[in-house]
Amino acid sequence: MQPVLEQQPDLAAVAAGVRPTPSDVVVITGPAPDPPRRGWGDTALQELAERGRRFHTTHAPTGTIGAAGAETGLARAYGAWALGEDRYRAGTTPRALASLAGSTTTPTMEALRELCPNPAVDDAAGVARHLEESGTLARWRRWAGDPAPGKRLGYASPLLVPHWAEADLLVGDTLIEVKTVLRADQPARIARWLWQLLGYVWLDTSDRWQIRRAALYLARHGITVAWPVTELEARMVGDPDRVEEARHAFRRLAKQTALAEGATLLPPP
Repeated sequence: MQPVLEQQPDLAAVAAGVRPTPSDVVVITGPAPDPPRRGWGDTALQELAERGRRFHTTHAPTGTIGAAGAETGLARAYGAWALGEDRYRAGTTPRALASLAGSTTTPTMEALRELCPNPAVDDAAGVARHLEESGTLARWRRWAGDPAPGKRLGYASPLLVPHWAEADLLVGDTLIEVKTVLRADQPARIARWLWQLLGYVWLDTSDRWQIRRAALYLARHGITVAWPVTELEARMVGDPDRVEEARHAFRRLAKQTALAEGATLLPPP
């Protein structure tokens, strides 16, 4: 897509709503922006995106972890993007971003990068390095068929219901829910994680994402626990003969809730 955007930059707004899947390409429609008008922070955000892409390509190609300094730099940039994601998901502007938006100066790329405090930057970079040091990244690469550095391992934020449900990662045919908690010794909490993971699997009603396994990744422990979908369904429901009934009931309630909350369901692939 990048070569196309370099030739036709006016397609950027459309490209932002294009989401490839293993089965098709999903286009998320939204209000058309006013082309002549530049929004707050557009220039700084564009520079952050462009420089981030070049930095990634040079120092941490897709599917790899960069050196400590590179991951620290990337963590600071992604801190700014995370604030935007929080705004997208919660509908309210995080305090740090609101403070910058309320200032009288035009935001710069460096101002966006400085929104992420140093302890958070160091922590995020450490979590990224642990992905490689624990052997998890090598395992995920095998799941994806051992692609060359720079080639994708799968999909980030698989879209299940626009503006209502997105999972964390799809690597190969494995849907991964990432948890960054320190403790993983609370059975009731873990059960909620597993129901959340299975709910994401069941929301893929058209098999658009072709999920065959489901996994939890405990990012601070470097541990991935994975199950074939059929096994996870049987374990969570408790009776294999009732899985289909439970799946149907969940999908019916999820659809009702999503529509009631203003979501739009994806069309079949």
